[in-house]
Amino acid sequence: MKNHLVLTTATAATAATTGTVAAALAGDSLNVRNYGREPKIVSIWQTNQTVGFGQLAFPTGHDTTRGWRCGIDAAATEIQLPLGASMSITPQETIACTIAATAVAADVEQMSWLTLYDVDKGQRLIDWETCRKMISKMTTVEASLISVASTYGPAGGELINADSDLLIANRDYALLGMTCRTRVHCIAISGPDTGNDKIGCPGMLRYEIGSQWFKLLSNALGQECIPVINSGNKGSTNLFVTADENAGTFVITLHLALLG
Repeated sequence: MKNHLVLTTATAATAATTGTVAAALAGDSLNVRNYGREPKIVSIWQTNQTVGFGQLAFPTGHDTTRGWRCGIDAAATEIQLPLGASMSITPQETIACTIAATAVAADVEQMSWLTLYDVDKGQRLIDWETCRKMISKMTTVEASLISVASTYGPAGGELINADSDLLIANRDYALLGMTCRTRVHCIAISGPDTGNDKIGCPGMLRYEIGSQWFKLLSNALGQECIPVINSGNKGSTNLFVTADENAGTFVITLHLALLG
């Protein structure tokens, strides 16, 4: 079975304690794609500057009043949906995202989720057992990304080889996870090997999770969730971060396994 992962991020400014409707970032959509037969939300995470909650509701969910809701602490980036759990959604329905905080003027709160579609749309994903048997060497790529407030930054993305061009030519690398030296809401990658869709992970300061994010997701779900990137596509594979209104520079690390 082929899988396809898609990242969606929504934000709300000056979010009220009772909740404010969040809007999708430019290029993302709250409409479920008409892909496959059984799409599922397989991960959710949120970054708040003050205490609050995040909520997703949709017509085929548990209910349309609250649906799924989870609280979050201040100054935190937290994984909210238990790894291995998923929420079935229906193609073409619309997800309503609500974010709550303490209504601090101009504060931007963020929420992201990964949708797993059971369809082949040109994305290269493998499971951990397949990956483990093929690992030849381990390496990392570091990149310094300048964020753009409340959107995917840097504008247009930064090429995977912009700061470090040491990958072996024309070889496949499994992307096990991504980490950041300082907290950022989301780290994302997009290119030919991802079907030109963004795939991402939380930028929380838990390196034991971030460094193996896609491995953990694959094992927990029993599905193909580990992206495979060919170094021949380095000139068209981009990295992104999403941060709140306090934009800055974020040094991220890609944890890669050379396959062979």
